[in-house]
Amino acid sequence: MTIAAQHHINNILPILENYELVAEYLRENGIPSPKARTRQGFKARLVCKRWWRRTLHRLDCRSEEAKQIEGGRVGRNRQKYASDMAVARVAKKMAESAEFLRGQVMLSDHGDQIDMDKIIESSVANPANRRAEFMIRVRGFEDCAKKKGYVGEFYTITCPSPCHRLSGDNLNSKYKKEMTPREAQRYLVSVWSRIRAAYGRQGIRPFGFRVAEPHRDGCPHWHLLLFVRPEQREQLRNIIAHYALEIDGNEPGAQRHRFKYVEIDPAKGSAAGYVAKYISKNMGFSIDDQEDEDAYSQRVKAWASCWGIRQFQQIGGASVMIWRELRKLREKLDDELLEAARKAADESRWSDYLELSGGVDVGRDERTINLVKAHLVDKKNGEVKQNRYRERVEVIIGVASLAAEAITKIKNWLMLSREAAGSAFDDAGSWCFRTWSPVNNCTLVV
Repeated sequence: MTIAAQHHINNILPILENYELVAEYLRENGIPSPKARTRQGFKARLVCKRWWRRTLHRLDCRSEEAKQIEGGRVGRNRQKYASDMAVARVAKKMAESAEFLRGQVMLSDHGDQIDMDKIIESSVANPANRRAEFMIRVRGFEDCAKKKGYVGEFYTITCPSPCHRLSGDNLNSKYKKEMTPREAQRYLVSVWSRIRAAYGRQGIRPFGFRVAEPHRDGCPHWHLLLFVRPEQREQLRNIIAHYALEIDGNEPGAQRHRFKYVEIDPAKGSAAGYVAKYISKNMGFSIDDQEDEDAYSQRVKAWASCWGIRQFQQIGGASVMIWRELRKLREKLDDELLEAARKAADESRWSDYLELSGGVDVGRDERTINLVKAHLVDKKNGEVKQNRYRERVEVIIGVASLAAEAITKIKNWLMLSREAAGSAFDDAGSWCFRTWSPVNNCTLVV
């Protein structure tokens, strides 16, 4: 991989200043354009061995998995969701990452030291914490919907036949090999963007969540739990059905499989119950199902990791980033709005937090944002934060109302090996490193 990375760098260097030639080179070699904030960052990535190694490794994994799918080896009664090769590769990568993190600590400029294991265990990187937070938000949305008289709907959107390698247990003659799971996910994203624009034009403001999961042949499909005004329910269904069936909507089985809806009846169960199964099994927790949940979880993790697919996404509502920042605040705040929001977050009252953040029944442009993220750049010692490609990095260090700010991060932290942490300060007590990441603790600025 290092040889391949150097090969590309050598080819890029003579044309680095010509954006059009660089873009053509990347296209011809099937390499995605670097995601950069600046032109300088774009060029810096193209001459970075680390960027090339990671990019080529990712492309190689996807290419190998695409061959497994094209060969019909991924599917029902075969290798479900992802190939055994992909599962083994991702498991090895996760094990290596876990082993590396076990030897790391976070050290603050105040001398605090915390093991990375403990940090991960207490964060949303821990699947148990992530699931708990997700379910709190789902139930909070449901509570908010009940207060406002909204109704719940459960939708499933599936890709057209060219995205599926298998039809039952047989190879699908309509399959297009360029329609990998990643391309199929892009198709669903594009469909949803048209759906979102259409219902926005009609003044419909649904809110809820979507879960992306694979069919057994690796092709993704979406489940959506949405809350909507009862008088807009039929209209929303028609909009989603129209765009879900816009391409190849007349093919055999399309009307039956491409779009499904379930009207959630509170008398038969909560809306949260409809998505609990999908949330749990895709995070690796036991469910009442015939399939081996642990095996399913490992294979779906490999599928999502290989293809870079985001499994869970909130639709509408308020920022979970602000919610997480608020939960870091422990002391009572003088600002009335921030204190109410802090208490709502601390007590896991997502519904109340939504109301404090402007509500859920108006559009983003119309909403009066009471709480905003404080995109404050840390300029400790006069230095602006930069990433490895010398691009300015904005660091969220607090939350704010119109009247006050609550700073959540006043300490600077750096991840180091246990050995390096032991010599981080010199005999005079001065810090020996220059790079910091601001994290944790709070104070109020009015």
